[in-house]
This record gives sequence, C-alpha cells and structure tokens, in this order.
Amino acid sequence: MKIKCSFRSHLNTNDHHHLYVPTRIMKNLTFKRHMTLKCGNSLLDVICMETKADSLQIMLDTTDSLFASLPNLESIWVSTDERKGIIHLGPVVALLINQSIQTHSLKEYFTECQDWFQRKGGFFYLLPLSSFIGNETGGVVHNGSDWETKDLPLPHLIYNRCHSRKMERSPSFQKALIRLREKDISLFNSGFLAKDEVYHALKDSPVISQHLPETVQGFDSLEEMLTDFQDVFIKGINGSKGRYIMRIQKRDSGFHMRQNTFSTENPLTFPSYSALYKQIRSWCKSTSYIVQETIPFLSIEDQPLDFRFLCHQNRKGDWELVSSVARIAARDQFVANVDQGGRIEKPLLVLQSFFSPQQSRTILKEMKELCIVSAKLLADSLEGHFAEFGIDVGIDESGKPWLIEINSKPSKRTYLENDRIRPSVKALYEYSFSKWIE
Repeated sequence: MKIKCSFRSHLNTNDHHHLYVPTRIMKNLTFKRHMTLKCGNSLLDVICMETKADSLQIMLDTTDSLFASLPNLESIWVSTDERKGIIHLGPVVALLINQSIQTHSLKEYFTECQDWFQRKGGFFYLLPLSSFIGNETGGVVHNGSDWETKDLPLPHLIYNRCHSRKMERSPSFQKALIRLREKDISLFNSGFLAKDEVYHALKDSPVISQHLPETVQGFDSLEEMLTDFQDVFIKGINGSKGRYIMRIQKRDSGFHMRQNTFSTENPLTFPSYSALYKQIRSWCKSTSYIVQETIPFLSIEDQPLDFRFLCHQNRKGDWELVSSVARIAARDQFVANVDQGGRIEKPLLVLQSFFSPQQSRTILKEMKELCIVSAKLLADSLEGHFAEFGIDVGIDESGKPWLIEINSKPSKRTYLENDRIRPSVKALYEYSFSKWIE
C-alpha cells in the first residue's frame, strides 16, 4: 500500500534522526520504531515517532545534511516494507544535463517536469554532468521560483539528456555508468543512436524492412545508388536536429545538391560525378555517413512533410505512443525538423488533405503500429537501456509509411501548444513511478 503525503525536513544539532509520522498514516502503513528511510537510492536510519496531528505531513528532524537539504515536498508517495524495515519515499528522478540550467533551451520543460511530479507525487531534480562523473551528490532543484544547486539524495532513476556524444563515449562517463549499476540506480536512454546502428538493428525484421529505404554505408556505392534511384540522401550517422544531411539528384545536366551544414552556398551543381565526389570527400569522412534512396514523400506546397511520433515505455513496461505531430519544413529547407524552422500540425488533419477520412485514420493507425514495433525491436536489440524514442515517419503517394529516423534524445519542442502538460512529461512520470515500485 502507498499513501501520498507531504514531506518536510529540518536540520538539527542534537545528533538524532527522528521521523514524525501522523496517526492517519500510521493507521494505514506499518511502522516500527527503528526503520531505514529510503529516499530515491539514499538511506538513513531513523526513529519513527507518532504525532497526533490531523494531517498527512511527515517531518524528518535530522543531523544528516543530505536529507536535511531536501526541499519541502507538497506531494510524494510513501510506503513501508515491514519485513526489511524500510520506508520508501518516491519516486525520485534526476535528469542528467551537461550545460548550465540558466542557458538551457529546455528550462521550461524542466520546470514543467518539476510541477507535474509535485502534482502527481514525486521529486524531480537536475543532475549536472560534473556530479555524475565526479560521483558527487550535487543537484539542481527548483525552490518555487528558480533553480538552485545543493546536495541531494541519490535518485532511483536517471533520465539521460546529455547532449555530447564525445562525453558519452569518454572513460569517465563509462565509469559513472558502472557505478550506477553497482548502486542499483537505473539510467535510461543510455546514449545517442547512430543511424547505421538503427538500420542494422531493424533491416532483418520482415515487418519493418519493407518500410526502410534502401541504405548503404559509406560512399563506395554512391555512384551506383545515384544510377539506380536518381535521387539520394547522404546523412551523417551521428547527425542530429536535421544537420549533416545532403540531398543529391542526378539530372541530365549533372548533379544537383542541397545541404544545410557544409557551405553557405545552396543549392550546388556539379557537371560530373567526379566533381561531386571530390566535393563530398573534402567535407566528409566516408565511414561516418550513410546513403539512402530518396522516397517521394508527400509534401505541402512543395515543402517536405513528415510525422514525429514519441514512444515511451509505460508502467507495465510496454511501449506505447504518447504523442504525434505532423512536421512541415520551413521555406527553402529540405528537412522538416522543428530545429530547422519547421512547423507542426495535427497528423490526422494533414493526412485528410491528401486522403479520405477513413483512409487517413487507417494510415495513421499503420504509422503508430510501425512505431511501436520498431521501438520494441530497437530497445531489445541495442546495448544499454532505452525507454523513450522519437520516431520520424514519411508517407508516399500511396499512403505507405516509411521509417526515416529514430532518435534517443527526442526534441521536447514537437508537441501541440494546446497540451497544457507535454505528453512526454506525463510519460516520464508514469515510467518513473513504475521503476520506483518495482
């Protein structure tokens, strides 16, 4: 049994750790005089003392500076394990960041997470990369008006939003992951995904393979791909936010290229394949790129169109779709990423501009099913632990869905403004709660 309550902590100088529990809570949960308070993944031996206060507020009076640093929590869940003598307080979740909160583009999202966790019952804070790799207890917590840094108990779950591939591959980061496993702390979305890694994990699935564009690694087959398809994309395997992408079309007059990273001159034309190849190799390392056939996706007023689906594991550990949007590229852009200026619309309304209402519902249902199957297979195939994917899908003229990309650090900007609380925030809480009660 679990009870939602409020929690206060106070630092004393009397060398004791007293946990004051109201009679209303004592009647529903089993407390012993001597127990261990477990907040997230930090432990403190306490003496439980019943109070007659007619409230659902637990108060900790302690000389332990770490537990005393907990902010006032208006809503958090408490349960007891009589056999082990443990009082569980949670869920406690930390989001790993590698830049200052004051300049972070997701500051509004973080505040939304904090508000939702407090509303539903839980404690959410930010974990700086320096604390993570340095094995320190420093966290960033919301004090009601702004974010402040202080020592905090360890979480039971860490959501990895570190935006540095280089850092994730570093020995210090890998050592930190080992420490987490030793402490039985879960971390999900262990790292960035490489595009070739995703393709190889999915290409042998009889269900998914028919929704994947023809793909090769490196430039050895670029000329052959252009001969076969006349139109291809070159994508950096570690590119994100619509960067490090080229679209090349073979025409009677030569080769036409659009790109958004390597040159301010755009588009570019080349009279021969050798001239094209020379330019590409001056920009790119062959093994770091894939070449894909260009599928003629639907477009709106000649602007590229795709669909972003956010998939998340739920309380039962099953994958479910938590949000979906249609993304329309900005003028003069050849990718539909919001970070490249694209705009978002409701998927069904966009589909109905091309297909009948019934066809649109069928296509949307097929896209959703494809995403769920892909998310499950990918999570089962990859090393590490993943509980959230952003999946991009395109639609051709026949209504067939095609997988474009799967992202383990999906944008938090792709949601419809009429959602008061982002679906990704709600999904994070549900997943966190499930990991806490395991």
